[in-house]
Amino acid sequence: MVSAAGLHAVMDRRIAREGSRVVQGREYPFFYNPMWGLLGDGSRGPAGTFFHRHAEQEAYFWNMFDQVLVRPALLDRFDFKDLAILDDTGAERLVKDSGVPDRDVGSDHLPVLFRLNLRVAA
Repeated sequence: MVSAAGLHAVMDRRIAREGSRVVQGREYPFFYNPMWGLLGDGSRGPAGTFFHRHAEQEAYFWNMFDQVLVRPALLDRFDFKDLAILDDTGAERLVKDSGVPDRDVGSDHLPVLFRLNLRVAA
């Protein structure tokens, strides 16, 4: 996700607006990844899109496997307030009382909802 040779997605719009960076003589374009702002319990919804508790030395518990990536040219058409991790459908909760995804209701991943304004001004 963050590797220059991969998707090269950064968490800061200012960096993404630079368009690209040169690594070892080769230019790599940026994506902007707003999902960083939704990771953790300081977010306005669930702390991630996938929860995994396991008995290993290293456990993140909440992960953000489901991502929204925006190219710098579209940044002015994306508003962070139009991005959310959904924990209910309006008719049914997608999480258990503990806040983790309820596999019996939906999936082990929570859905991501976003809006990108693609209207061309006349």
